[in-house]
Amino acid sequence: MRKFILIFTVCLICGVCFAKNIHQTQIDNAENSFKKGDFLKTIEIYESLIQIEKLKNPYVYYNLSNAYYRAGNIGKAILNIEKASKLDPWDKDIEENMRFLHAEAGQTRDQNIQDILLKHFSLNEITIALSIFIILFLLSFSLFLLKRNSSLKRIVVLFTFFLIICLPLFVLKGCDEFSVKKAVVLSSSVIRSGSGENNPEIFRLSEGKVVNIVSESEDWININVHSKDENVSGWIEAKNIGSINE
Repeated sequence: MRKFILIFTVCLICGVCFAKNIHQTQIDNAENSFKKGDFLKTIEIYESLIQIEKLKNPYVYYNLSNAYYRAGNIGKAILNIEKASKLDPWDKDIEENMRFLHAEAGQTRDQNIQDILLKHFSLNEITIALSIFIILFLLSFSLFLLKRNSSLKRIVVLFTFFLIICLPLFVLKGCDEFSVKKAVVLSSSVIRSGSGENNPEIFRLSEGKVVNIVSESEDWININVHSKDENVSGWIEAKNIGSINE
């Protein structure tokens, strides 16, 4: 039995290392293609890592965004830098590139108070912090019930305070991640009053615009554009939009 466990562990470690080596080789090839100015090849490699290998790495999205920008596709450049920011909201290079790309598209990324509060924390980070504080609170509260110590009481109050902060952040971030679906307009598009080309045109959206997805109907998506200057809804063809939440 011990031999079986040892062999299984070694095979598992070797498999993980082998997978990492394959990914690193592909990333190296993509970086070399980028340096040579072969942006289409760079895009092909990174898209393969994301779509086929299912690699969720902020720096892969960051590099893919750069490749799309160099290839002249501002819509997909913004889509991928937004995805990179969701995975690593603390990275300054990602944040700077996101601001630059939105400025290149002739727009500013409007943020409400909730966005400002949550933009520097991923859902995983908040979940881990909340889990730790819950465990520490339960341990300290249990000890306090046993010993009734004043020091333990202060520790319980402290962890209660952290829980009061973390719990609302967890709820807000969860709602932002799963309730509000955001997307990027991939090419300048006509927005219509209904899901079909026979419906009248309401307005147009430029490439790279970030919108909210309201609902979907076959090949059309109902979107909402909310900012300081506008709050309008309409329908866009699904092929002209890319979801940030995927």
